[in-house]
Amino acid sequence: MTNREITDKNNEQPAFYRKDKLIRGLLTALTMGVFLGYLAPFGTDQLSLVPSIGYWVVICITGYFIYAPCISLGDYWLVNKIKQRYWRVACSSLMASLLLSAVVPFISWLFFDSPIDLASQFIQVLPSTIIIGGLITLISVMQVVIAQQKQQLIQSENIIKQQPNQQSSVNNEQIDAFMALLPLEKRGELICLEMSDHYLKVYTDKGHEMLLMRFKDALAQLDQYPGLQTHRSWWVATSAIESLSKDGRKSTLNLTNQLQVPVSKTYAEQVKELGIG
Repeated sequence: MTNREITDKNNEQPAFYRKDKLIRGLLTALTMGVFLGYLAPFGTDQLSLVPSIGYWVVICITGYFIYAPCISLGDYWLVNKIKQRYWRVACSSLMASLLLSAVVPFISWLFFDSPIDLASQFIQVLPSTIIIGGLITLISVMQVVIAQQKQQLIQSENIIKQQPNQQSSVNNEQIDAFMALLPLEKRGELICLEMSDHYLKVYTDKGHEMLLMRFKDALAQLDQYPGLQTHRSWWVATSAIESLSKDGRKSTLNLTNQLQVPVSKTYAEQVKELGIG
């Protein structure tokens, strides 16, 4: 079992009658019944194979219709009294075992044609119902946990898939707004920015243009666009970098428009992180 707690927002009215949960639970009970019928435990070996399987299938399916509502309702009603979910399930399962132990003598009467002595038979079958009921409960709980984990995994994957699209949308909005500042014939793929006094020189694959704009304002406007500052007067788009050249202590970036952009010591580490040779 798991310690994972269901958050308050998930503690809604239990729906053990949901079609998907009902089918899954009945298939589990049927499988367990066939398995127990084949093993013929607890004195049922006196029956032939088919009656033995029939007996245990009836027991397990009856048990499901007792355990499922007991555990679901118990989990819901005890949530404010018992914090750990596995203890809520354990208490509910014990109550269901008591109820099933009172029903088993009547099922045994149908298959064995034996007289019903409810008190003694109740005490006799209680240990086996606790064991079998606990096993079926454990399987059912694990199915729920696996289903929840699978759903969480799907949700996480969807979030991860959405993040690049959201980031791409932000990038597109930023570059579109920035490119709107340029003449139509100069709008294209952004290569780099150069500060020139109070002006900003914008390089694209269509040429360059001077804008009356502060360098730091341009950097703020392109803060989500893939690129980096390489010098106090230069900013370069990552996609425009072809290679890194070194001449002694002097480093420059070679760009797609044949421009060489200086790299100062202040920004050398950021350039190094790009892994450009």
